[in-house]
Order: sequence, then C-alpha cells, then structure tokens
Amino acid sequence: MDTLISISAQYYENYNTSGEGAPYWKPKGGQLFTLRADSDFFFYDEETCVEAIKELLERTSNAHCRYEYIEHELIFSEPIELQGFQAVLDKHLEQKYATQ
Repeated sequence: MDTLISISAQYYENYNTSGEGAPYWKPKGGQLFTLRADSDFFFYDEETCVEAIKELLERTSNAHCRYEYIEHELIFSEPIELQGFQAVLDKHLEQKYATQ
C-alpha cells in the first residue's frame, strides 16, 4: 500500500567551510522529510528501509549541511491542519495571567 513516510532528521551546519582543518558540525535543529513507499517494506524489512533512508539523507547532505536520521513514521491518512490555535492560546494565556 502506497503510504506517506515521515522522516525526522537532525540538521547540522558546518562552521568550518574554509577547507582548512576538520569540519566543525553544529546541530541546528530538526528537519522533516517525506517520501512515499509501500508500507509492506517497512513492516517486513524495516532495517533495510532505514538503511535506504540513511543513504538518501547522506546524498542530500553536502559540505555545508548534513542530516542524521532520528526516526520515521508511517502515515496512513493525510494530516489534518488544526485551525484557530492563536485564538485558543490567547484565551488560555488571558485566563492564566488574569489573576496575577
């Protein structure tokens, strides 16, 4: 079954791009990647799927940035975007700080 795969990776930046000395990689947050694949591969040979994902992340990396695999998730339905977050957050903050 064609399934959306969400991949979480650590994003690193190289702070020594001068070409002199060893690279200095600094973690700068996360990066989300997606791909579509047959979910059966992940159910029956997850290890090989993770190896393939790691190779793709390595191919996407370069001398300035690199990505390190953290985890993946199979998503069988399209994500639903929640609406109205700011209004609800404002209400909660107002209630929380109104008594202070």
